Amino acid sequence: MKNSTALILLLLSVGLFYSFVLPYYDKVTALRAQSSQYEEILTNVSELGQKRDDLEVKYSNIPQSEISRLEKVLPGNVDTVSLAMNFDHIASKYGISIKSIRTVDQAADVNSGIVQEDLSKTYKAVTVNFSFVAAYEDFRSFMNDIEKSLRIIDVKSVSFSSSDTGLYEFLVTVQTYWLK
Repeated sequence: MKNSTALILLLLSVGLFYSFVLPYYDKVTALRAQSSQYEEILTNVSELGQKRDDLEVKYSNIPQSEISRLEKVLPGNVDTVSLAMNFDHIASKYGISIKSIRTVDQAADVNSGIVQEDLSKTYKAVTVNFSFVAAYEDFRSFMNDIEKSLRIIDVKSVSFSSSDTGLYEFLVTVQTYWLK
């Protein structure tokens, strides 16, 4: 009888363990795992906060003139009016009058370069077509100034037609970029 009572109590305690204690034990184990994930996330957040603070200090040490130059290289928005005015200003130095200018927004094609990074979410491109009449030397000087400008500009195509006067009608297609 002592053996059967001990066996019954043992089976009863195992049954109670699996019925009441084990579900809570599983919950506690899951909560501990979730807690360690949260602690890791908090550690990452504090590291990112420290990096952000370091970058803010570095950014505040950059002179304002350099920041404005960086904004000219890759502006925060596409300002087609100032872009057209920039082209017109450069052209006017050589007596060139831009006849027409047209812009087409498009997503930047990052797969066309040598480095294949996923930058498609950080910037966009705009294609600008403009036409003008000029002598060849003035055209070369104009394109040289566009090349030396701070803004990132890719010349996509140049077409021209000649006339008897020695002047050419040029159609230039360029692509420039801005941050999203």
